[in-house]
Formats: sequence, C-alpha cells, structure tokens
Amino acid sequence: MPSVHTSKASALPVLVVMGVSGSGKTDPSHAVADALGLPHIEADNFHPAENVARMRAGTPLSDADRVEWLHALIAEMQCTLAAGSGFVLACSALKRSYRELLRSAVPELRFAHLAIDYETAVQRVGGRPGHFMPISLVDSQFATLESPEGEPGVLTVDASQPREVVLRHIVDWMQGAGLDELIETRVDLSSRPFDSATTAPPLTNEPIYSGTVAQHFDRLTDWLMAALMAFMVIVVFSSVVLRYAFGTGWTGAEELSRLAFVWLVFVGVASSMRRGELMSFSMLRDRFPRLFRRVVDSLSWLLVAAASCLAAWGGWNQMQFGWTINSPVVGYPLGLAMLPVAASMVALAVLALVQLVNVWRRDQPSATAAANVTAD
Repeated sequence: MPSVHTSKASALPVLVVMGVSGSGKTDPSHAVADALGLPHIEADNFHPAENVARMRAGTPLSDADRVEWLHALIAEMQCTLAAGSGFVLACSALKRSYRELLRSAVPELRFAHLAIDYETAVQRVGGRPGHFMPISLVDSQFATLESPEGEPGVLTVDASQPREVVLRHIVDWMQGAGLDELIETRVDLSSRPFDSATTAPPLTNEPIYSGTVAQHFDRLTDWLMAALMAFMVIVVFSSVVLRYAFGTGWTGAEELSRLAFVWLVFVGVASSMRRGELMSFSMLRDRFPRLFRRVVDSLSWLLVAAASCLAAWGGWNQMQFGWTINSPVVGYPLGLAMLPVAASMVALAVLALVQLVNVWRRDQPSATAAANVTAD
C-alpha cells in the first residue's frame, strides 16, 4: 500500500496525470476530475499545428518543439486558478525540466505518474483510432521519459491495474481515504472504458524496430506498393477501354497485372510485419508467467525466421530457374515473379531475428510500476 508524505497543502487542488503515450492519461484524468469536482485540461489540445504534423509524420518532438506547448499549458493553468478553481491536467510531462517549468508557474502542482510497460503501451497506441500519435513514436516516448521518482509531490501508480484501483489511489492521495462513496456516486466507471485502446484485445503485434532504417524501409515499401497499385490500375483500365471502346485490347495486360499483384502481395507482407500489422492471437500465452511468455515468443520468432529462410531459399532457386523461361505473352523472365518472394522472405527472416532480440531486451523493470509516493 503506498505511503504518503505531504508538504504544505495548496489552497486549490492542482494535479497533472502524466505518463508516456498509451499509459491511459485521458480517461483516468477525466475520472479524477469528475470525482474531485474539478475542471479537466487536455494537454494534447494545446499542441500547435506544427507539432501535430510532426507527430503524425512519426517525427519525435524536440525540447524546442515543446516550449510553445508548455507555455500554452502554463497560461491555461494560471487562467483556471485565477478563476478560483483547481484543475486536473492530462499531460505527458516526460522530462524533469518540463515538470520543473510547470512547477515554476504553479508551485504546489502534484504529479500522478501512470507507469506502464513498453508492450502494453504499444498495444494501446496501436488500438487507438484517429489519434495523431503513431506507434512508431512509442520508442521515443520511453527514451525521453525521466522517472519522476524522488521529486516532490509525485505519486507513481501501476497503470495496468483495474481502473477503479488506479482512480482510488489518485483520489485518495489528493484528498485522503474514505472517498469510495464519492467515487461511486460521481463517476460511473462502468459506463466508459478505462482507455479507448483497451476496449478489445489487440489482434496485432508491436512494430519491429522503429529507427532510421525502419523509416527508410517503410518509405521504400510504401512507394513500391503505391507504384504497383497504380500500374495495375493503369494497365487494366487501358485494356478495358481499348477492348470496349475500340474493339481491341492488349493481351499482355492480364499477364502484367498478375505479376504486379504477386509483387504487391509480398511487398505488403514485409511492410505489414515491420509495422506489426499481421494478425496474432496470444490469449493462451498471456495466461502464463512472464518468463514462460518470453520463451514462447522466442520459439515463435525462431520458427518464423526458419520458415522465412526456407521460403527465401526456395524463392531464390525458383528465380534462378525462371531466368531461363519467358512468359508466353509479354516475354519477361519468369524469375521476376519469384524475386519479390525471395526478397520479402529475407526481410521477414531479418525482422523475426530482430524481434527475437527485442523479446529479451524490452523488459521494463517492474519496480517502476509499483505504487510509490514521494513528497517534500
């Protein structure tokens, strides 16, 4: 049970619910604001358009990018206090310098840190439709995060706990115990999800690596898929127009469109695997201890890597054989049809090995998820 040491209480309750993207700041902060009878401030609404565009493009924000945003939040906090009301602010506040800047404007500001592990954050962000924060930025969020433990007026709560537990920890910390009745009467937790991304179990994996190489890989595969689809549309449409408008047609259109479709399928498979968009089911695996899950994941990725290597070898052999045979209509070497098979299977094997390493490297320490309170 968390221990609480408080300093001089502020005249008005002022709280920041902080954490990385996917920790579920919005819904718990709304619930806390409802329970305490305070206005809610959503920090995402104060990002300038340039910041939103950068994040949509998968570009992490720099400290300079966040300056205008933080000052806008300070102005909103001070305006709310000037109106005679406290507030609950949902804000990432990842770095200590950001938190100190907010504290300099509101000295009695408290922070409730929603701690979460990397895998859960990725799953939540991936299942959050319409939000400008892509999955690719989750890595940068964890890299930027500076733990608030040891700072004054900070409560760290395990965000993977049931919603009622998270809410009760925060509300009790803000006003003391004995608010169960207030929570039940003022906040109907059953009527809305704790986090919009957790209303259903995710059916996809996390992205496999999100560095510079991954961004170049995504751009290449996106460009190839767009070009292949455009080629298929142009070839098929031209053939249809020629056939029905002029009584003629091009017999090679069907052959080339089939070739483009084969390329599109295998390029799409490689792209989807890198982004973690291939469907997966982990209901049984999730019931076991973490070490067992990691062993199962390791075996799974080893099997994927082995199967991909076998498919790549088969594709390479077929490609060598196909260079000696031409297609019956257009006359292109049939080895071209096997080139995307071999290339995409090599990509899948590499991605599987990278993910195998990630299984053992991405292990957020459980200590950060334990409820811990520090104060002045």
